[in-house]
Amino acid sequence: MRWLIGAFLLMFAAPLAAQDELRPALSADVVFTELTGAALVRPEPGKPFEVTVRIDNRLGTDPPAGLQLAGWFRPVEDNNLGCVEAARSFFATGRLPRGAIKLNGALIGVASEDGSFTIVDPEIDLASANLVGAARFDEAPATLVADIAGRRFIAALTERGEVLEIAVPSAALRVLAEGLARPVAIHPVRGGDVWVVESGRGSLSRIGADGSLTVVATDVRHMLPSPPGDTLAVSGPGGAALRDAATGRMLIEVSGPADHAVALADFDETFALASLAAGTVAIRYTDAPDTPVMIELPAPATRLAAGPEGRWILVYDPRKAGDMMLIDVGRGAVIQSIATPGPISEIAFTDRAAYLMTSDQSRIGVLDLAAIRSDRPTQLREVMLGQARKKPLEHGGYLAPLWPQPGMIAVHAESYTGFIVHDYSMMGDAPPMSAIRLRGGVPRLVTGFDRSFREVLPGVFQTTAMLPIAGEYELVTTTGIGSLSFCAGLPAMEGAGAGDLSAPGHMIAERIDPTHVRLSFRGEDGVPVTDARFRVLVTGLATPWRNTVVLTSDAAGQATDALAVPQGGPVVIAAQGRDGHSFHPLVMETP
Repeated sequence: MRWLIGAFLLMFAAPLAAQDELRPALSADVVFTELTGAALVRPEPGKPFEVTVRIDNRLGTDPPAGLQLAGWFRPVEDNNLGCVEAARSFFATGRLPRGAIKLNGALIGVASEDGSFTIVDPEIDLASANLVGAARFDEAPATLVADIAGRRFIAALTERGEVLEIAVPSAALRVLAEGLARPVAIHPVRGGDVWVVESGRGSLSRIGADGSLTVVATDVRHMLPSPPGDTLAVSGPGGAALRDAATGRMLIEVSGPADHAVALADFDETFALASLAAGTVAIRYTDAPDTPVMIELPAPATRLAAGPEGRWILVYDPRKAGDMMLIDVGRGAVIQSIATPGPISEIAFTDRAAYLMTSDQSRIGVLDLAAIRSDRPTQLREVMLGQARKKPLEHGGYLAPLWPQPGMIAVHAESYTGFIVHDYSMMGDAPPMSAIRLRGGVPRLVTGFDRSFREVLPGVFQTTAMLPIAGEYELVTTTGIGSLSFCAGLPAMEGAGAGDLSAPGHMIAERIDPTHVRLSFRGEDGVPVTDARFRVLVTGLATPWRNTVVLTSDAAGQATDALAVPQGGPVVIAAQGRDGHSFHPLVMETP
């Protein structure tokens, strides 16, 4: 679906110029498509789609430099502000109207040691106001990654052998695959498939969108995607390899056991594979894979980390304290050894800096990539986080880039806090100046989710979106300058209508035992709501309990599964149907 919108930037005309000679300086072309690229005929609740906005400049060949786009979907209502007024209100207050689906800024997904999962918005970090979604896993996940195109998080439950998806921002759970042999690493690809490393059988497998499982390679222990996500670097006893993430096609293959491997990529595509084996790093370029550049390391190491542009490789051993080696890919040599404040559990990158989390979580090290010089030692800035852990970390997952902001969230688990450390805001070793309070249990994994419009080509901005319930929506978009603010309507969804959203039904709860009830769903007229799916939120008013589940009703309007509720104090149960049904909240006492 395509919309063409024009707006005035700023025009100077002679006093006698005809009114019809005043034409917009900027115009915007909006296209809604499926993730496959096909035109979006009719959106479906809970199914992501893509939004593309192209901005043209009548006064020049290119759009203004540094243009940024903000946007949101809002329900179509008679009392909505006009598009320009809505944009002015957003920039003045930083707030969106009720029911709006935000398309700007970052969200943070946090999985806790007790299995709870929360989605928080760092821009509204006031008490519990930053919580936008919550769910509960059957165990603490081993891995949590963001699938921006699919508008979801993906989690691997090792002991249960499951891979789950968590919708953004509703936090609705769905099992993608089960019966796996201890999944430990995952990577989603466009179209819905997910790559997974099963440590139980040492295999690289692909989970299809239909839940099918295909084993692609064996003797695999590690998998890391390239920064653009277009390729996968895999390694293990069977060797190292670079594979195309979309198709699985082998691009580079290295025989012999490999300790680790990373893909080297600029901002467009992967150009090389770096593999570590027996104290040597081999760099193989995609245009000359048979002529590797061999780099002997001055000290033992087991891990590689490579940032954006693929210029630098950091080599370290997470089990030991000591120096970290810095490889200049252009020179094909180790140019420096950098002292670290202790054993390093993980390394994460922004566009400008590398962030190193110490295993005791007392501090992080920040390496300014733009300041590296081969003729002088590189300084690693230390940022204090909190008290050191008694037991060192055995896994990563406590660093999350805060894109589009140039910084990182560093989690100190024992204080339930995510510290925001900006690339540009540190003077010496000063502590971070802002933090996010994390909800739920002791944090185990944290992952950022960028929901912003990204400029994929000059003047072309893209993002993905997902509408939680059926209804009539429109896109509100603004550049924030030049009064280029406009609306573009979406086609109405199946089952949408005023009656669906404005006439709530009722729920009936039948107690099964002290911790479980069974719900029945009735419309406003008392007729059972049959064969429907509902997102149900359970909140304990006297306890920290908060859980979200998806239930399905049978032919009598009764939920096919029991609903778990906490003991002690009143409980609020809220439900929303996937097809547009809404219900009055149910408040009940529990034993």
